[in-house]
Amino acid sequence: MIDLKLLRTLQALQQTGSLQGAANRLFLTQSALSHQLKDTEHQLGASLFIRKTQPVQFSSHGKILLDLAAKVLPLVDQAAAQLKNGDFPAQTLRLTVECHACFHWLLPAVKAFRQQCPEVMLSLDTEIEHHAIEALLKNELDLVLTTDVRLEGQISFQPLFELELLAFIYPEHPLATHTIIQPEDLQDAKLLSYPIPPERQDLFRYFLKKNQFQGQQRQVGQASQILQLVAAGEGIAVLPAWLAEPFVSQGLIVTKALGEAGLKRQMYLASRRDDRNPASQSLYQLLRRFAPQ
Repeated sequence: MIDLKLLRTLQALQQTGSLQGAANRLFLTQSALSHQLKDTEHQLGASLFIRKTQPVQFSSHGKILLDLAAKVLPLVDQAAAQLKNGDFPAQTLRLTVECHACFHWLLPAVKAFRQQCPEVMLSLDTEIEHHAIEALLKNELDLVLTTDVRLEGQISFQPLFELELLAFIYPEHPLATHTIIQPEDLQDAKLLSYPIPPERQDLFRYFLKKNQFQGQQRQVGQASQILQLVAAGEGIAVLPAWLAEPFVSQGLIVTKALGEAGLKRQMYLASRRDDRNPASQSLYQLLRRFAPQ
Protein backbone atom coordinates (compact mmCIF):
# COMPACT_ATOMS: atom_id res chain seq x y z
CA MET A 1 0.00 0.00 0.00
CA ILE A 2 2.86 2.37 0.84
CA ASP A 3 5.43 2.32 -1.93
CA LEU A 4 8.31 4.53 -3.04
CA LYS A 5 6.22 6.00 -5.85
CA LEU A 6 3.68 7.35 -3.36
CA LEU A 7 6.39 8.77 -1.11
CA ARG A 8 8.05 10.55 -4.03
CA THR A 9 4.68 11.92 -5.17
CA LEU A 10 3.88 13.40 -1.76
CA GLN A 11 7.39 14.82 -1.44
CA ALA A 12 7.08 16.49 -4.85
CA LEU A 13 3.69 17.89 -3.85
CA GLN A 14 5.18 19.32 -0.67
CA GLN A 15 8.19 20.84 -2.43
CA THR A 16 6.27 22.41 -5.31
CA GLY A 17 3.17 23.38 -3.31
CA SER A 18 0.63 22.43 -6.01
CA LEU A 19 -0.72 19.51 -8.04
CA GLN A 20 0.42 21.10 -11.27
CA GLY A 21 3.94 21.65 -9.97
CA ALA A 22 4.19 18.10 -8.67
CA ALA A 23 2.84 16.70 -11.94
CA ASN A 24 5.46 18.63 -13.92
CA ARG A 25 8.29 17.35 -11.70
CA LEU A 26 7.07 13.75 -12.02
CA PHE A 27 6.45 14.04 -15.79
CA LEU A 28 2.71 13.37 -15.38
CA THR A 29 -0.42 15.23 -16.31
CA GLN A 30 -2.28 16.92 -13.47
CA SER A 31 -5.28 14.70 -14.16
CA ALA A 32 -3.21 11.50 -13.92
CA LEU A 33 -1.60 12.64 -10.69
CA SER A 34 -4.97 13.58 -9.22
CA HIS A 35 -6.41 10.14 -10.06
CA GLN A 36 -3.34 8.42 -8.55
CA LEU A 37 -3.75 10.29 -5.26
CA LYS A 38 -7.51 9.61 -5.12
CA ASP A 39 -6.90 5.88 -5.59
CA THR A 40 -4.36 5.89 -2.75
CA GLU A 41 -6.71 7.81 -0.45
CA HIS A 42 -9.44 5.31 -1.23
CA GLN A 43 -7.18 2.42 -0.27
CA LEU A 44 -6.09 4.16 2.94
CA GLY A 45 -9.56 5.31 3.80
CA ALA A 46 -8.29 8.81 4.59
CA SER A 47 -7.39 12.01 2.75
CA LEU A 48 -3.72 12.93 2.39
CA PHE A 49 -4.03 16.68 1.77
CA ILE A 50 -6.60 19.45 1.81
CA ARG A 51 -7.91 20.36 -1.64
CA LYS A 52 -7.86 23.93 -2.95
CA THR A 53 -5.18 25.13 -0.52
CA GLN A 54 -2.19 27.13 -1.79
CA PRO A 55 0.39 25.96 -1.02
CA VAL A 56 -0.97 22.49 -0.42
CA GLN A 57 -1.78 21.71 3.22
CA PHE A 58 -1.41 18.07 4.32
CA SER A 59 -3.69 16.07 6.61
CA SER A 60 -2.35 14.17 9.63
CA HIS A 61 -2.13 11.02 7.48
CA GLY A 62 -0.26 12.92 4.79
CA LYS A 63 2.20 14.31 7.34
CA ILE A 64 2.99 10.79 8.59
CA LEU A 65 3.85 9.70 5.05
CA LEU A 66 5.90 12.87 4.47
CA ASP A 67 7.96 12.12 7.58
CA LEU A 68 8.48 8.60 6.28
CA ALA A 69 9.55 9.93 2.87
CA ALA A 70 12.10 12.26 4.49
CA LYS A 71 13.71 9.29 6.26
CA VAL A 72 13.47 6.58 3.60
CA LEU A 73 14.10 8.30 0.26
CA PRO A 74 17.61 9.61 1.04
CA LEU A 75 18.66 6.09 2.06
CA VAL A 76 17.16 4.61 -1.11
CA ASP A 77 18.92 7.20 -3.27
CA GLN A 78 22.24 6.60 -1.51
CA ALA A 79 21.99 2.84 -2.00
CA ALA A 80 21.08 3.30 -5.67
CA ALA A 81 24.14 5.50 -6.18
CA GLN A 82 26.42 2.95 -4.52
CA LEU A 83 25.04 0.13 -6.65
CA LYS A 84 25.51 2.19 -9.80
CA ASN A 85 29.05 3.31 -9.02
CA GLY A 86 30.26 0.18 -7.25
CA ASP A 87 30.98 2.33 -4.22
CA PHE A 88 30.56 -0.23 -1.45
CA PRO A 89 31.66 0.56 2.10
CA ALA A 90 34.68 -1.55 3.07
CA GLN A 91 34.10 -4.30 5.59
CA THR A 92 36.80 -4.53 8.24
CA LEU A 93 38.00 -7.78 9.82
CA ARG A 94 40.23 -7.22 12.85
CA LEU A 95 42.71 -10.02 13.60
CA THR A 96 45.45 -10.49 16.16
CA VAL A 97 47.61 -13.31 17.50
CA GLU A 98 48.39 -14.06 21.13
CA CYS A 99 51.97 -14.84 20.15
CA HIS A 100 54.28 -12.99 17.75
CA ALA A 101 55.73 -16.32 16.64
CA CYS A 102 52.65 -16.82 14.46
CA PHE A 103 53.67 -14.08 12.05
CA HIS A 104 56.26 -16.38 10.49
CA TRP A 105 53.55 -18.29 8.58
CA LEU A 106 50.59 -15.92 8.93
CA LEU A 107 51.58 -13.24 6.43
CA PRO A 108 51.33 -15.44 3.27
CA ALA A 109 47.78 -16.38 4.32
CA VAL A 110 46.92 -12.70 4.86
CA LYS A 111 48.24 -11.82 1.41
CA ALA A 112 46.15 -14.58 -0.20
CA PHE A 113 43.04 -13.41 1.69
CA ARG A 114 43.45 -9.84 0.49
CA GLN A 115 43.64 -11.08 -3.09
CA GLN A 116 40.64 -13.37 -2.66
CA CYS A 117 38.46 -10.87 -0.73
CA PRO A 118 39.52 -7.37 -1.86
CA GLU A 119 36.26 -5.91 -0.54
CA VAL A 120 37.27 -6.81 3.03
CA MET A 121 39.84 -4.73 4.88
CA LEU A 122 41.86 -7.18 7.00
CA SER A 123 43.46 -5.33 9.91
CA LEU A 124 46.30 -6.95 11.86
CA ASP A 125 46.33 -5.61 15.40
CA THR A 126 49.64 -6.04 17.24
CA GLU A 127 48.72 -4.08 20.37
CA ILE A 128 46.29 -6.46 22.11
CA GLU A 129 47.93 -9.83 21.50
CA HIS A 130 48.33 -11.01 25.10
CA HIS A 131 44.74 -10.20 26.18
CA ALA A 132 43.10 -10.84 22.85
CA ILE A 133 40.22 -13.10 23.92
CA GLU A 134 39.04 -10.46 26.36
CA ALA A 135 39.28 -7.83 23.59
CA LEU A 136 37.26 -10.15 21.36
CA LEU A 137 34.41 -10.15 23.86
CA LYS A 138 34.55 -6.34 24.03
CA ASN A 139 34.12 -6.22 20.23
CA GLU A 140 37.57 -4.66 19.86
CA LEU A 141 38.61 -7.60 17.67
CA ASP A 142 36.90 -10.09 15.34
CA LEU A 143 39.37 -13.00 15.22
CA VAL A 144 42.24 -14.28 17.36
CA LEU A 145 44.93 -16.90 16.70
CA THR A 146 45.64 -18.67 19.97
CA THR A 147 46.52 -21.95 21.67
CA ASP A 148 44.84 -20.85 24.89
CA VAL A 149 41.27 -22.17 25.04
CA ARG A 150 39.22 -20.24 27.59
CA LEU A 151 35.77 -18.66 27.99
CA GLU A 152 34.32 -21.39 25.74
CA GLY A 153 30.75 -20.45 26.58
CA GLN A 154 31.21 -17.18 24.68
CA ILE A 155 34.03 -17.99 22.26
CA SER A 156 34.19 -20.47 19.36
CA PHE A 157 37.56 -22.17 18.72
CA GLN A 158 38.16 -23.65 15.26
CA PRO A 159 41.23 -25.94 15.09
CA LEU A 160 43.96 -25.06 12.60
CA PHE A 161 47.02 -27.24 13.22
CA GLU A 162 49.13 -28.85 15.92
CA LEU A 163 52.39 -27.14 16.83
CA GLU A 164 55.31 -28.47 18.84
CA LEU A 165 57.11 -26.33 21.37
CA LEU A 166 60.86 -26.92 21.67
CA ALA A 167 63.53 -25.77 24.07
CA PHE A 168 65.83 -23.27 22.32
CA ILE A 169 69.32 -23.44 23.87
CA TYR A 170 72.68 -21.87 23.01
CA PRO A 171 75.28 -24.51 22.03
CA GLU A 172 77.57 -23.98 25.05
CA HIS A 173 74.80 -24.55 27.60
CA PRO A 174 75.08 -27.85 29.56
CA LEU A 175 71.57 -28.86 28.42
CA ALA A 176 72.65 -28.65 24.76
CA THR A 177 74.09 -32.17 25.04
CA HIS A 178 70.85 -33.70 26.36
CA THR A 179 68.75 -35.82 24.01
CA ILE A 180 65.52 -34.46 25.48
CA ILE A 181 64.68 -31.94 28.19
CA GLN A 182 62.87 -33.11 31.30
CA PRO A 183 60.99 -30.80 33.72
CA GLU A 184 63.71 -31.07 36.37
CA ASP A 185 66.28 -29.80 33.83
CA LEU A 186 64.59 -26.42 33.80
CA GLN A 187 64.07 -26.11 37.56
CA ASP A 188 66.87 -23.53 38.00
CA ALA A 189 67.07 -22.23 34.42
CA LYS A 190 67.02 -18.65 33.21
CA LEU A 191 63.98 -18.57 30.94
CA LEU A 192 63.17 -16.01 28.25
CA SER A 193 59.47 -15.69 27.46
CA TYR A 194 56.73 -13.42 26.18
CA PRO A 195 55.13 -10.95 28.63
CA ILE A 196 52.36 -13.37 29.59
CA PRO A 197 51.58 -14.49 33.17
CA PRO A 198 53.15 -17.91 33.91
CA GLU A 199 49.72 -19.43 34.53
CA ARG A 200 48.88 -18.80 30.86
CA GLN A 201 52.18 -20.06 29.41
CA ASP A 202 52.10 -23.57 27.96
CA LEU A 203 55.48 -24.39 29.51
CA PHE A 204 54.14 -23.84 33.04
CA ARG A 205 50.65 -25.20 32.37
CA TYR A 206 51.59 -28.46 30.65
CA PHE A 207 55.27 -29.25 31.33
CA LEU A 208 56.66 -27.81 34.54
CA LYS A 209 54.93 -29.04 37.65
CA LYS A 210 53.37 -26.58 40.06
CA ASN A 211 55.95 -24.72 42.20
CA GLN A 212 58.76 -26.69 40.54
CA PHE A 213 60.42 -23.72 38.82
CA GLN A 214 63.00 -21.97 41.01
CA GLY A 215 64.90 -20.13 38.33
CA GLN A 216 64.63 -16.68 36.72
CA GLN A 217 62.16 -15.50 34.11
CA ARG A 218 62.83 -12.56 31.80
CA GLN A 219 59.96 -11.29 29.66
CA VAL A 220 60.67 -10.14 26.10
CA GLY A 221 58.10 -8.76 23.66
CA GLN A 222 59.35 -10.06 20.28
CA ALA A 223 60.29 -13.55 19.08
CA SER A 224 63.24 -12.15 17.13
CA GLN A 225 64.63 -10.55 20.32
CA ILE A 226 64.17 -13.77 22.27
CA LEU A 227 66.08 -15.76 19.64
CA GLN A 228 68.94 -13.26 19.61
CA LEU A 229 69.18 -13.35 23.40
CA VAL A 230 69.25 -17.16 23.39
CA ALA A 231 72.01 -17.15 20.76
CA ALA A 232 73.95 -14.68 22.93
CA GLY A 233 73.75 -17.05 25.89
CA GLU A 234 71.31 -14.95 27.90
CA GLY A 235 68.91 -17.78 28.66
CA ILE A 236 66.68 -20.61 27.38
CA ALA A 237 63.38 -20.17 25.54
CA VAL A 238 60.46 -22.44 24.71
CA LEU A 239 59.09 -21.55 21.27
CA PRO A 240 57.33 -23.13 18.24
CA ALA A 241 59.56 -25.40 16.20
CA TRP A 242 59.18 -23.37 12.98
CA LEU A 243 61.22 -20.50 14.47
CA ALA A 244 64.38 -22.61 14.67
CA GLU A 245 65.69 -21.72 11.21
CA PRO A 246 68.01 -20.02 10.33
CA PHE A 247 69.53 -19.99 13.83
CA VAL A 248 69.96 -23.78 13.95
CA SER A 249 71.50 -24.02 10.47
CA GLN A 250 74.05 -21.34 11.45
CA GLY A 251 74.96 -23.19 14.64
CA LEU A 252 73.74 -20.36 16.87
CA ILE A 253 71.03 -22.37 18.64
CA VAL A 254 70.17 -26.00 19.28
CA THR A 255 66.63 -27.25 19.89
CA LYS A 256 65.49 -30.08 22.13
CA ALA A 257 62.14 -31.80 22.60
CA LEU A 258 60.36 -31.30 25.91
CA GLY A 259 59.71 -34.71 27.44
CA GLU A 260 59.43 -38.11 25.79
CA ALA A 261 56.23 -37.25 23.92
CA GLY A 262 57.11 -33.62 23.25
CA LEU A 263 55.08 -30.57 24.23
CA LYS A 264 52.44 -30.19 21.52
CA ARG A 265 49.61 -27.68 21.39
CA GLN A 266 46.66 -27.04 19.08
CA MET A 267 46.42 -23.68 17.32
CA TYR A 268 42.90 -22.28 16.97
CA LEU A 269 41.13 -19.44 15.23
CA ALA A 270 38.89 -17.91 17.89
CA SER A 271 35.78 -15.81 17.26
CA ARG A 272 32.64 -14.79 19.11
CA ARG A 273 30.02 -17.54 19.07
CA ASP A 274 27.52 -15.22 17.37
CA ASP A 275 29.88 -14.45 14.47
CA ARG A 276 28.36 -15.57 11.16
CA ASN A 277 30.62 -13.50 8.90
CA PRO A 278 31.43 -15.37 5.63
CA ALA A 279 34.74 -13.48 5.42
CA SER A 280 35.84 -15.06 8.69
CA GLN A 281 35.29 -18.52 7.23
CA SER A 282 37.18 -17.59 4.05
CA LEU A 283 40.15 -16.53 6.16
CA TYR A 284 39.91 -19.72 8.23
CA GLN A 285 40.19 -21.89 5.11
CA LEU A 286 43.26 -19.94 3.94
CA LEU A 287 44.89 -20.20 7.35
CA ARG A 288 44.46 -23.97 7.18
CA ARG A 289 46.05 -24.01 3.71
CA PHE A 290 49.09 -21.98 4.74
CA ALA A 291 49.50 -23.52 8.21
CA PRO A 292 52.90 -24.99 9.10
CA GLN A 293 53.24 -28.66 8.24
